[in-house]
Amino acid sequence: MTREISIDHIARIEGKAGIEVTYDGSQVELVRINVFEGPRYFEAITKGKPVEEATAVFPRICSFCAAAHKVTALQAAENAIGLQPTEQTRLLRELLYIGDYIESHALHLFLLALPDFLGYPDGFSMAEDHPDVIDAGIALKDIGADIQTVIGSRYIHQENAIMGGFGKIPSKESFGTLARRLKMLHGKAEEALEQLVSYPNWREVDAKRTHLALEPYDGSYTMIGDKVKASDGGKFKSDAYQVRIAEEVVPYSFAKHGTYKSQPFMTGAISRFTLFGDGMTGRAGELAETYGSHLDPKNPMSNNFAQSVELVHFVHRAEEIAKNLASDLKPYEKRIEPKVTKGGKGVAITEAPRGLLAYTIEVDKNARVVSADIVTPTAMFLPMMEADLRRMSESLVSSGINEADEIGNKLETIVRSYDPCVSCSVHVADIR
Repeated sequence: MTREISIDHIARIEGKAGIEVTYDGSQVELVRINVFEGPRYFEAITKGKPVEEATAVFPRICSFCAAAHKVTALQAAENAIGLQPTEQTRLLRELLYIGDYIESHALHLFLLALPDFLGYPDGFSMAEDHPDVIDAGIALKDIGADIQTVIGSRYIHQENAIMGGFGKIPSKESFGTLARRLKMLHGKAEEALEQLVSYPNWREVDAKRTHLALEPYDGSYTMIGDKVKASDGGKFKSDAYQVRIAEEVVPYSFAKHGTYKSQPFMTGAISRFTLFGDGMTGRAGELAETYGSHLDPKNPMSNNFAQSVELVHFVHRAEEIAKNLASDLKPYEKRIEPKVTKGGKGVAITEAPRGLLAYTIEVDKNARVVSADIVTPTAMFLPMMEADLRRMSESLVSSGINEADEIGNKLETIVRSYDPCVSCSVHVADIR
């Protein structure tokens, strides 16, 4: 007799999605993630708009990843018209992006993922027994939001970041304050890692998988670059992503599914760490070396470990950049005014907290958007997530475990280990 396990709403993730599993008592027949967050058509609603206005609209795709979408959209738009920003603009954008990382990783690790490992239904229950852990997470989330507020004028949808530079350059004093606050958070940044190293990955979801990540432009460990590297030895330029990464529509989801060489693939912190972990230096480099055995490229639960080391890395890197800006900032640098004399197409890929984020923007000679294509990390790794849920379901069923609650809790933990952003993924539905 066929049985069904249906999780209508996966708890503690960004957005609305569910899990559906059917099995006949001994064999798993169907496993799929139903994304029913409504489609939002961002590529369509920006068509015909002035490109500068469009770069203000794209970040509305998601409040968690707003800075990631802002910076990536700006890069693609500038590439479309041949605008080269200054080094100071690049540095300010990187720090803005790091603020997004710190806030996003702190939220996920401390409030969404750690309750799974420490045995609590949610962060509020965990806070009763582990107030110091929650305090660390909130302090880190706050500094991430404050970095984005200082540079972008507010912590979501940062309108101060515009094509060619910034509307207003923050003061040197504001970066000095950020640097001092970041230094005081060194210990708290290691709290999540301290908790996670006590818990082994579940071996049921071990499987060989291909990782894709952006090669950092300067050999460090950062989110900016123009080439994508694969763990199978492949490498391609960012503007070739539509050739190398395919998308397809599935009937049960408002999000497309991405594949690389017609196969599911991984992207995210686990992939960055697997391919470019050697770029971590200082305290994060020490921790990466000490606890490197906890990173298993075959297991998605290692994504949480990778995020916890990244949190240490980016707190230190943000402090370093803020110190440099506090001393070397050019406070009166003007933005480069966009000048459009002919149409063009621009591509940019960055590493969002959850993985590769790709933008293509085409503009006409009047600086209006002709077309846009956005591929988000969650849409890329959804097929691999489904494959892992199938592996876990089959292992549990073959072990004689039939309790829906026990199976459901295990499956939800696997989903959360990916840190999916479902809201980001659903804007890519086809319009016919």
